[in-house]
Amino acid sequence: MTDDQHWQAPSVSSPPSVPSPGPAGFGPPPPAYAPTAAGWTPPPKPGLIPLRPMTLGSILGAAFQTLRRNPSATLAPALILTVAVAVIQTVASAGFLSSYFGVLGDLSTAGDSTSVDLSGAYSGLVGVVLTSLLTGMLTLVVTAIVEAIVTVQVASSVLGARLRLRGLWRRLRGRRGAVIGWAALTGAAVVITVGIAVLGLVGIGLTGSVGAVIAVLLGLVLAAGLFVVFVWLWVKLGFVPAAIVLERASIRISMKHSWRLTNGAFWRIFGIRLLVVVIIAVATSIITFPISLLIQLGGFVLQPNGSPESAVTGTLLVGTIVTQGVTAIISAVGLVITTATTALLYLDQRMRQEGLDLDLARFVERRAAGEQGLVDPYLPKPAA
Repeated sequence: MTDDQHWQAPSVSSPPSVPSPGPAGFGPPPPAYAPTAAGWTPPPKPGLIPLRPMTLGSILGAAFQTLRRNPSATLAPALILTVAVAVIQTVASAGFLSSYFGVLGDLSTAGDSTSVDLSGAYSGLVGVVLTSLLTGMLTLVVTAIVEAIVTVQVASSVLGARLRLRGLWRRLRGRRGAVIGWAALTGAAVVITVGIAVLGLVGIGLTGSVGAVIAVLLGLVLAAGLFVVFVWLWVKLGFVPAAIVLERASIRISMKHSWRLTNGAFWRIFGIRLLVVVIIAVATSIITFPISLLIQLGGFVLQPNGSPESAVTGTLLVGTIVTQGVTAIISAVGLVITTATTALLYLDQRMRQEGLDLDLARFVERRAAGEQGLVDPYLPKPAA
């Protein structure tokens, strides 16, 4: 039995690649992809990652690629803002530290504390504390801004767009205040909680020797408990900035969504984020420790028999400036990588729980087909 109709492999035509701006901030589409004719179609990869749930390797690789693919829009603002904060802290603390160690030098020379004015030491310590608090608040704001920029960059790169810093900043219109507000809220919660705990322990310790022992033991237990609670909230609420920026939701709704996305995946998210933090911390230590050691050795060589005021103060100031500068550079790199990792984990959880990968693939296909007026695929779906 013969068949007169000869079978031919079906031709697969790629959808036309018509330039289309798509939603604001996602840029022009990448080259259109074509499915294979073998029956199985691999997940599309229009940009940073394939549009499918990710593994540990793909998350880490994409986090480092975020830094490498668009450093002018991610590393540059992180570096500028981080170095600016480090310079402000160093300059503001230098005078207070100089006064403090100057008094220590006078004490070692005079040998009698009654003949030395200690007000300089007290004012120096108070100045250092106030400077640390102010720069800590400034660091929160800077970190929030950089995290928002990197998050938008990751979301845009997933769809194949490479935006400049101006485009990323434009995408944050209407979200900057909410991001900074969330950073201020978390910072205030930590300060208030720790402050209440410390004041309570100090009050118990001042009641007598027995109270001091109880305060120490209670402090150890309380410190361990607060650490566990902070780590737990660090994971459960870790996606709040990404939800604020990409879903354009309020802080309250973003907290609820972050909490829901981490259900059933706490240890996976915790392990990946902790791994990245450890990698950055180890890299920072490897680079800064030899520098600090060389500075200390250099001060000893230059001033082997010098006075404590000149040798210790000079070495401290030079060491602080150099170490803070190097640490600021490494911190900027680490901030980009850790933020990109968190953003990728957020997208991964939405792919696993909400089918975001299908929405992104559908968006890429329709954009490649030249459709206009497409809805931002990262926005939450309207309730049915």
